[in-house]
Amino acid sequence: MSWPAFLLWILLLMAAFARGPALLYALMISGSFGTLQMLPGSGGGANLLPQSVCAVLFVAKVLAQPGNFTRAVEAALDPRRLALFSAFLVYSVVGALVLPRLFAGVFEVVPVSAFSFGTDILRPSSGNFTQSCYMALSYATTLCFSIIGQSEAMREHFRRALLYAALGLVGTGLLDLVTYTLHIGSLLDPFRTASYSLLIDVEADGAKRVVGLMPEASTYGTACVGILSLMIFMRPLYRAGNSQAMALVAIAALSLMSMLSTSATAIVGIGVMGGVYAFDLLARMIDPTNLRRAQLNIEISLIVVVAFALAVSLVVNPSMYDPVVSLVDKMVFQKASSASYAERSLWNRVGWEAFLDSGGIGAGLGSIRVSNWAISILGSTGVLGAILMFGFIVQQLVTVSRTAPVMANLFAMLLKIGLLPTLIMYQLAGTIPDIGITAAAALGLIAAAHTPTGRTTSSRQSSPGKLSLAQTPSTS
Repeated sequence: MSWPAFLLWILLLMAAFARGPALLYALMISGSFGTLQMLPGSGGGANLLPQSVCAVLFVAKVLAQPGNFTRAVEAALDPRRLALFSAFLVYSVVGALVLPRLFAGVFEVVPVSAFSFGTDILRPSSGNFTQSCYMALSYATTLCFSIIGQSEAMREHFRRALLYAALGLVGTGLLDLVTYTLHIGSLLDPFRTASYSLLIDVEADGAKRVVGLMPEASTYGTACVGILSLMIFMRPLYRAGNSQAMALVAIAALSLMSMLSTSATAIVGIGVMGGVYAFDLLARMIDPTNLRRAQLNIEISLIVVVAFALAVSLVVNPSMYDPVVSLVDKMVFQKASSASYAERSLWNRVGWEAFLDSGGIGAGLGSIRVSNWAISILGSTGVLGAILMFGFIVQQLVTVSRTAPVMANLFAMLLKIGLLPTLIMYQLAGTIPDIGITAAAALGLIAAAHTPTGRTTSSRQSSPGKLSLAQTPSTS
């Protein structure tokens, strides 16, 4: 175990036993350490990352609070909240145990643990167990946020936690960039101990592809865009003054880091986010009753100023943006000619064929690696698993609670909008069915708005500064 892992164990355990929201903040910021092995030695080939450790502690702390286990069961079985996700978890975990044995040797797959280009015959593997654990942990995270996310205090803590996540991603990205530039990249070796295939010293057109402490630039870029999207749409809810100023700085820094990753998936995600933002801006302009019209003039003025500045710079020096245009053309429009595209296309083709060869049942959770989240769900859990998982996500995105307070519904709506770029990026680079801790937390907070009125808490019961992480609102 490296010294960063040992130190992080101590900090996470301290956060777990501390009063207040420290563990929530740790949960979000620990997502920046995507290559740090938390197990001693090599971990026997399995990887335990800091965010997974933190999520386990978070779930344990929440469920240990009096009454929360009962609330968790209610939420898990509630058709308006997590019933579909609960059914998916049961089906997928059972499938992970049964399907690889049922179809062993029948067709080929690209194993989750594959380190080289090529396929192998389907057989039971450790990936079935580890991927089931990851999915169960994401489910448990969603469940816990759905039972503690009804108060305004908790929503305030989550917005603040997004700032911590941004800080972690930007900070690790700068460390990666600086150490590479100064040729002291070995200083980060203690943080890169997971048994992944790491692509950390790759350049694009002579420029360093920033990877932070992630396995590759694509993973880092999509993580940056995911947090960036949530913060952009959440920005009006930050308190005026220092909080909004910090949010603006974080948004600017994440935008820069997303571009420096030169990830095709991240670039597409930024494009999707821009389109969603434009549609949202138009909706606010034509709806005089919209609660987020207060800063509309500032946003439009800023857009006009930026557009004018870009136009002037193009007139003064038309070749100024040639490197950027060249990079986008190479990473996005010429992606089909790259070795990475060929490899990922093979993954998707083999994963789709596994779905067909299994008769639409799937090869089992953790049996296949692809580069498309929809194919991953279909190839792993079949038609039924896809109906349950996509049904749950669509349900949470389109339904609106009629009993939740106005601000709770507004918060949920902004989370839904902010999640869209992440869900689109999953379709371009999602290698496994797991939805990830950040998306799981957001979906849990969205589901919290559907808590029955009798279980909903008034935000007056606790202030953001004093709220215990696992404290749930008392029932009336």
